[in-house]
Amino acid sequence: MKFLYPEFLWALAVLAIPIIIHLFNFKRYKTLYFSSLNFIKHVDQKTKSTQRLKHILVLLTRLLAFLFLVLAFAQPYFPDSKEELNSKKSITCFYLDNSFSMQARGPEGELLSEAREKAKEVIKDAPRDARFIIGTNEISGREERILNRREAFEKIDAIELCPLTRNLSEVLKWQKETLEKAQEDQKTKINYFIFSDFQKDDKKTFDAKKDNITYYPTRMVPEQNSNVYIDSVWFTSPIHKVGQNKELNIRVVNMNDEDIENLELSINIDSYTKTIFINAPKKQKISTSVSYSDRTVGFKSGKINVADEHVFFDDTYFISYEVQEFSNVLIIDGKDAISGTSLIYELNDFYKSRSKDITAITKEDFEAQDLIVINGANEISSGLNNYLSEFIKAGGSVALFPGKSPNKSDWNRFLGESKLPFMENSVSTGNKIKNLNYADPFYAGVFEEEPKNLNLPSVSKTFRAVKSNVRSTDLITLQNSLPLLSYAQSTGNVFMFYSSVHEDFGNFSRDALFTTVLLRFAELAKRKQPISLTIGSDSQYPVYKKITGDNVIHITGNDVDFIPQRSEISGVNYLTLNKLDNYSQLFAGNYEIESEGTIGSLSLNYNRSESKLNYYSTEDIDKIFEGSNYQYNEISSDSELATSNINKPFSYWKLCIVLTLIFVLGEMLLVRLLK
Repeated sequence: MKFLYPEFLWALAVLAIPIIIHLFNFKRYKTLYFSSLNFIKHVDQKTKSTQRLKHILVLLTRLLAFLFLVLAFAQPYFPDSKEELNSKKSITCFYLDNSFSMQARGPEGELLSEAREKAKEVIKDAPRDARFIIGTNEISGREERILNRREAFEKIDAIELCPLTRNLSEVLKWQKETLEKAQEDQKTKINYFIFSDFQKDDKKTFDAKKDNITYYPTRMVPEQNSNVYIDSVWFTSPIHKVGQNKELNIRVVNMNDEDIENLELSINIDSYTKTIFINAPKKQKISTSVSYSDRTVGFKSGKINVADEHVFFDDTYFISYEVQEFSNVLIIDGKDAISGTSLIYELNDFYKSRSKDITAITKEDFEAQDLIVINGANEISSGLNNYLSEFIKAGGSVALFPGKSPNKSDWNRFLGESKLPFMENSVSTGNKIKNLNYADPFYAGVFEEEPKNLNLPSVSKTFRAVKSNVRSTDLITLQNSLPLLSYAQSTGNVFMFYSSVHEDFGNFSRDALFTTVLLRFAELAKRKQPISLTIGSDSQYPVYKKITGDNVIHITGNDVDFIPQRSEISGVNYLTLNKLDNYSQLFAGNYEIESEGTIGSLSLNYNRSESKLNYYSTEDIDKIFEGSNYQYNEISSDSELATSNINKPFSYWKLCIVLTLIFVLGEMLLVRLLK
């Protein structure tokens, strides 16, 4: 016999007390004198034997009642060889899906809460000395530890909803590798319980080969498969200026089986507040927009909320951005530079421009600039090439206007690095401008409507653009189908004019279109951060403010203050958010980036993949675990968890309680009947 809690056996020492009382009768007797004791002696002998039997039986029932009461607390068990083998060489593993889709309501409350209770039932019924591994969407080294029964209960109780999203294939593969590390040998038996709503994903399904693992996939079934959520938010134009009208676009998804009329949307951004109502057809994405303007410069934060009554984590979308005070432009003049370029930018106070000769350029000239304009340069030295490349990697934009006789080797080296078409020999025919690419965001807001019969300037000579391994977009196209103006996007924008603005090449520099594209270059050149990041998905966030010395960057907000990892590339600090040790610190919301004051704003949102309430069917789950030993369960309003293959211990403590009651009742009968 063995005991689960042997420390209770010390209470058996109390059994000595009634035995001592029985052996030593401390009752005092009084002597009575009679003339004849023959009859009394006969009666006395008969009474003493009856009393002795009664006392022994009562003592025995009391001792046995107390004995079995103590044993009930000690929980005895009688191991056989099979159970000992199972208890020492078995591991019960759990995966509790704590993604946000488990926030949906089941028959007994939140699905995650139901999963926790079902997991604790399995732990309770597992072999006495069973070992446990409990995993969640966190997938960290902390979840590789083998736990005892008490630690397993504590771990289960501590599991909360997690912002990280994992697909089933990823989780099962990771935990199977963890189990292989935990196995003492190939004979170790593993029972693997999976509590999840089994959302569909487009990733490769898990290959559950025949092994020593018994799988218990358990699907937590929600009462409703309905959800309304905000899928994404974006601005039509990336430009944020004081007083400039901007259009905010909002995409809402209705996953319900019914149409929704007058769905309420609330927009709160800085001082702008508005509530609108939209109609949302069933199983459809709906886009709407609002227009407003910012009144002051600085960092702006806000949120958009949709009224929903089912799943709540995806009802709010947070955004933040910066309204800039001005944009810095550096004009680098080459041999064939045209005059008056800086005057175009001086017409608007938003632009701060300065000019410098190409022969006097240093690396420091590129600091704090948003746009670099190469004006009539024939040569691009290796030094200038490196400066421009680093500037683009740091998020800056470059506009290229060659001189009359460009060194094609120098230019093509830089164009190749920028993924723009190479520049070849000049072309003198078919150079009339055919059309502008109005569909490109470059022209958004430039024209109130697409102009008809626009009088475009003439270009007498251009350089042939040769497209090979490029990622460019044409903005102005000639009648000979060659591009006149193209651009490529990487971290920053690179614009290339495949002609010269010198008067020998035409009158383009004297036309309003030239002024338009220069101003547009500067508008689009202002370095921008994304308006939001998705927790667990996006890796780096750029901070363009200069950080001096060893100053530390903090992210603060929502009662959180943490220091993210950061790296510096080409003078730009990138904050890494997907390598935090504890994702439970991160919540969707608006945060401030601080280092000797506020240097930026950051908005975080939860992944919307959990919002799509599409689930694997029973047949799909059968295919996932096909070829392995498994037992499928489905927890809904009328079902229970079946674990027929688990070795459950016999509850001997219950038998001890029953015996305790029997002996207490026996004592009462003995006292009552034996008089």
